[in-house]
Amino acid sequence: MVEPDSIGAAEAMGAFSPSILAIVHHLCEGDCHTFGDVLEWCESRGDCSYAVVCPTCRSQFLVEEDDLAELRRWTEQQGLALSCGVRWE
Repeated sequence: MVEPDSIGAAEAMGAFSPSILAIVHHLCEGDCHTFGDVLEWCESRGDCSYAVVCPTCRSQFLVEEDDLAELRRWTEQQGLALSCGVRWE
């Protein structure tokens, strides 16, 4: 479990889901320190799933669609200055 007090940059933005805290902790405060890639895969009926993949160690984090907006906002407001977070390109 990720300890909320170990993620000062994420806490500065307010309350986040445990999955977002785990992603931010791994990408910004762990050994990898990088930008993760967002992967999307969709079924023919329109159901989509999302994951953030660390390019350094290949760790994968499943993300709910609602959390993607929070993760994008955190990256734009905090991650760019810290040189970590997620990228959508």
